[in-house]
Parts: sequence; C-alpha cells; structure tokens
Amino acid sequence: MGADSPNAMPDSPDADAMRDVGPVVALDGLRFRWHRRLPDTLALDELRVHRGERLFIEGPSGSGKSTLLGLLAGVTLPRAGSVRVLGERLETLSGPARDRFRADHVGYIFQQFNLIPYLGIVDNVLLPCRFSALRRGRALARGTGLRAEAKRLLGHLDLAEPALLRQPVPKLSVGQQQRVAAARALMGAPELIIADEPTSSLDANRRKTFVQLLFDECAAAGSTLIFVSHDASLEPLFDRTLRLAELSR
Repeated sequence: MGADSPNAMPDSPDADAMRDVGPVVALDGLRFRWHRRLPDTLALDELRVHRGERLFIEGPSGSGKSTLLGLLAGVTLPRAGSVRVLGERLETLSGPARDRFRADHVGYIFQQFNLIPYLGIVDNVLLPCRFSALRRGRALARGTGLRAEAKRLLGHLDLAEPALLRQPVPKLSVGQQQRVAAARALMGAPELIIADEPTSSLDANRRKTFVQLLFDECAAAGSTLIFVSHDASLEPLFDRTLRLAELSR
C-alpha cells in the first residue's frame, strides 16, 4: 500500500478539541512495579505537563525514566493511579485502543532509534501516516503531499541532500539515524513527543544542535516535548526539569 493511499481506520477524536483538554499530561497517585513482590519502581503523587512545554527529566540508571515514558505512551499500565494524556485515561483503554491513541497522538524517539532497515529514509519517516489517518490528514493539510512533508522535516533536521536520502538506513551515521527517527516522530504533528535518551551517542556540540532542531519543530507544530537524558548539560535548554529521584518516593 502506498504512503498516500487512504486507510480504513476508526474515527479518532478531533485533534484540535483534544489539544484544549487541560494539561497534555496529568499523572495522579501513580504507582508501578514490575513484579508484585518487588517495591514500586515509580511512585509519583502528581505531575502536570502543559501544551508546548519542553520538559527535561533527569535521573540515574534504574530510577524509572524509561518506565515512566512507557506509561505515558500507554505501552505499560500502572498498578494504581491514573495516567491522563490529552484528557484520556490510558489505563481505562483496551490494548488496541491504547495502540490507536498512541499512533494518533504520540511521537516516540527511541533510544536505539528502531528504524526499519529495509525501508528508505523517507519511507521510515512516513510510517506514522500508515498507522494513523489523523496524522496522515495533518501532514496532507500542508498541501504538498506526504513525501514532500517528510522531506521538509528531514531538511529542517539537516538531512536534505538528495544523495543522502538515497542511502540505505544502515549506511547512515548514528547522528543521521537519530535525526531520521526524530523526523518520523514529528511526522503528522502529534501533540506529545517523547524522547528517550536520543542524544546518548553524540558529542556535546552535536547534542545541543540536535536538541535545538527538535525544539524548532515542536514549536512549529505546537507539540509538547518530554525528554529524558543523563546529560545534565542539556538541562538549561529546557523550560523545566524534573528530577525523577526526587519525585518518586
């Protein structure tokens, strides 16, 4: 099926209406543990993240950073408390409904990028539009077509050269793969962008350049950014920092 082909998918809530439902993220009384005999990995009484905010989450290894991101994306469920994203309580949704919600409203930049090696660069960026009619519609609303929108995002992330775009994904440098993963997450202007240690393989100068490019695209789309990192040097670039070890009791 071509990237511009219509997809038969269930209707999604109106995106603009969802943007106005209070905080983008609201956690209350959140408790999570991997096994019932183990102590809680996460215990957060309250967390609010608002539209357009750029939030930096810092914490040592094992503090639950990736676990928190999985809860925000609806990949995992809390044992107690509520996880509201765009006003929707994720823990009350079925597994397929959470998958649908995530496809429509969350762009996820994985620590290991998770690019599809047998797809080209542009086709990797177009993947969200294959799974979400809502994001496909937003991308098409620019009026230039899906592939043109993918190339626009890649260009803004400094990946515009035609010869580079013809390269197989496995031939790209780590930094280039990282930017392709960011463009994929941004495709179709999801309300929430989640970034899990996306700069861990870059030197200091490249990290700050990448983060600024990410900020620019999130600002243009009105997206909220939740960014997890060990790198404290990036902290001043963000609107707010949450130290997970201090939040979780």
